[in-house]
Amino acid sequence: MRAEQGGASEADLRSARDAFFAEQRQALGFELLCTAHHLDDVVENALLRLARGAGLAGLAAPRVLQDFRDAHRRWRPLIAAGIAKPALLASLQTAGIPWREDATNVLPIAARNRIRAWLAEGGEAALGAGYADGFARSARIIGEAQAALVCWARELGCVIRSDGTMPVSSLRGRPESLAQECLREFLHHHEISDPGTKSLLPLTSAIVVGSDAQSAVRGIVVRVKGGELSVLKEMAPFGPDERCLLMGSPDDEGGLLAEIVEVDATLWASLCRGEISPAKEVYVVAPVEALVWRGRKEGDRYQPLGTSGSAKLSDLLINRKIPAERREALPVVLAGSEILWVPGLPPAESGRLAGPTKGALRLTWLGLCLS
Repeated sequence: MRAEQGGASEADLRSARDAFFAEQRQALGFELLCTAHHLDDVVENALLRLARGAGLAGLAAPRVLQDFRDAHRRWRPLIAAGIAKPALLASLQTAGIPWREDATNVLPIAARNRIRAWLAEGGEAALGAGYADGFARSARIIGEAQAALVCWARELGCVIRSDGTMPVSSLRGRPESLAQECLREFLHHHEISDPGTKSLLPLTSAIVVGSDAQSAVRGIVVRVKGGELSVLKEMAPFGPDERCLLMGSPDDEGGLLAEIVEVDATLWASLCRGEISPAKEVYVVAPVEALVWRGRKEGDRYQPLGTSGSAKLSDLLINRKIPAERREALPVVLAGSEILWVPGLPPAESGRLAGPTKGALRLTWLGLCLS
């Protein structure tokens, strides 16, 4: 298994797709992009975002009509028409129009795929016929509420300035939901995605009471001081203290997600071909009760997968050309006292999978880009 090489993650593929769309729009002079999202996409998105504690903007997606910063718009007419996937496929069959299915959609390698399979097995029996319409209505209502909060915030002067800061003094004494919406918009502007509630709490509380605070959000230090939100240039070192790594829920501070999954024959073949990059995601075997994480320590070393001996962690990071300012903001995952994985590097030889495994441990890092 060539873990030192690999293909793109789901997020990388999404970025590549968006880049392709941008190139085509610019080449053809279009400002409107039409996509085939349907009601099932709304349901899957809502369940994923609810489990992660998303804000209003996240729960309202995918919207029927969405504006983007580069001035293009995306239109999703199938959602507007209330069409779910079964009805869409039936219409295509009736019209004799061929379509193409992504073969990886049936693999349990992504949370969205597992939710899709779970809904297919018993969604209607558990939630009732037409549950997708209910999800779509809720998403629309949430979107309207989020838009109202954005409008209110702008009327209060909470607009991101050209230097990237945002004045928030006018939010003192206002509802926390308004402060949260401003904070999430601010973080989105600075490309800090999927922030955890725990890391946002001290910032939200400080905004509402009019005090100062700072917090590490996905490895970036965000500060509210003197009624102004800003991002500090320096990275937030995690330090040597060990934190427990719980299963199934993203770690708020370190941006780590640990899950027990099945590595079937198809996924195993992808791993063997090096199609999954260890920069963001690895599959290993390890005792979950012994999982902890911390920041780097002087003298850290481990044996990367496929190598004959251990090496200094600092040397491995330098060899991978990971920028110095990023290295201190990388979590070090341990199984007991032994290093199991550091994002951007191969997992440890001790965590090697021997073949398809039902109880494999998948580690995903939701932090910053390493380049």
